[in-house]
Amino acid sequence: MAAAVLTLGLVGTPPNAWLVFVGVLGVLVSVSVLVAGAVSWLSARTETRLRQRIDRLEATVQDTRAKASRHEWVQEQALERIERTSREAATGASQSAWAAWRGIAPVDAVQGAAPRVLFVTSNGGGMGHIARCAAVLRHAGSALDGRILTLSTAASTVAAAGYDVAYFPSQSAAGVGQDQWRRQFTRRLLDEIAEFRPASIVFDGTWVYPSLTDVADLAGLPLVWLRRGLWREGTDLTQVKSWRDHVTSVIVPGDIAETRETAPEVFRDATWIDPVSLAPASLMPREKALASLGLDPERRYALVQLSGGNGDGSATAAAVRAVRDAGDIVPVVVRSPLLSSAVAHDVTTIDARFPLVDVAGAWEFTVTGAGYNSVHENLHTGTPGVYLPSAVTLRDDQERRAQALARAGLGVTAAGLDGIAGAVADLTAGRRADEVRTALRESPTAQGAPSAAHAVAIPDTRRMAAH
Repeated sequence: MAAAVLTLGLVGTPPNAWLVFVGVLGVLVSVSVLVAGAVSWLSARTETRLRQRIDRLEATVQDTRAKASRHEWVQEQALERIERTSREAATGASQSAWAAWRGIAPVDAVQGAAPRVLFVTSNGGGMGHIARCAAVLRHAGSALDGRILTLSTAASTVAAAGYDVAYFPSQSAAGVGQDQWRRQFTRRLLDEIAEFRPASIVFDGTWVYPSLTDVADLAGLPLVWLRRGLWREGTDLTQVKSWRDHVTSVIVPGDIAETRETAPEVFRDATWIDPVSLAPASLMPREKALASLGLDPERRYALVQLSGGNGDGSATAAAVRAVRDAGDIVPVVVRSPLLSSAVAHDVTTIDARFPLVDVAGAWEFTVTGAGYNSVHENLHTGTPGVYLPSAVTLRDDQERRAQALARAGLGVTAAGLDGIAGAVADLTAGRRADEVRTALRESPTAQGAPSAAHAVAIPDTRRMAAH
């Protein structure tokens, strides 16, 4: 329009500056409009193409996500089917089919035989878990037929004493990841059940492995937690509080430093029994015990056995010196790879044997840690002791146990490595050792292992019935 006006103006009228200005301005406006329109068109086209590319990319991402979601959904469905099948196998008709596939005869098919129990233990810092299971078997007599599957490297020592023991390396010993170890442990448990055909499973440890719960549910077997008390303050009690989600029943061996009434409330909802130890029903006479050890009956001896978290041998060396300084008593140390060479070549030693408590009559007193087994073996045999509590045990409150012994006059507590000499001197001074021995005799500690064997043979099946 501006160009037409400009042409008419130039042709029909004589030249005029105003008309020339208007014409030039019209041309400039027209050009601007054309340029703006072109730019707008190009921008819109570019934006459309960019949006199309974005839409295609989002569609690809959504498709990939959908495929991944379908894969995860399939996996979840598979896991749910496995879990559902496991529960059915543990509670319904599928159990017989699973047992037949594993070659397991129904437990109640063998009439008149002693119940078979598979004991499973963690490794711990010493022999506490495996020794306690061996104690239950020892005092059960013919009431139980037991086998021990343990993560403890002491398996060969216990097996040498005639117990049926199998070793399975812990995760740290195996050097594998947690998931891989759990799968391997689960398969081993299934193999043990297929071979041994137990009527129940007993676990002695401070944390119930998920594999145990899974396998017990799958096989329809009671799972009993043989759980020592006297745990350190601040210990994770998650499983203790929710034990019904993990096991059938809980058995708590008594402790000189704790009872059902004094234990934390979460520990009280369990079956409490007297303290459990390997101590024999009748003590071997001193002369016979010394003869079995090859020791001179004309001399007096003190056992020094410090392990399970009591250092690298320095405590043993300090105890040996303290006993020698006490007079005519000979310190005797059990041979151990943890014993320093200086001590090993300068002290009377005996070969490791199990159970060592059988020769308790040989000792005037012992110098040991304040672990559950060491303390209660001395209480059951009436042997005076000097106790060095370990400060590095994760859950066992040895300091509290040692203090309880001292308050009751049933032993002497060493306050750390530097306190060993004073504690030994205290016990050997005057008639102190005789006084402790009298106190032990006048307040005998009952043996709880037979009760544990009975509870294991006839476990509380309320949890199984609830399922």
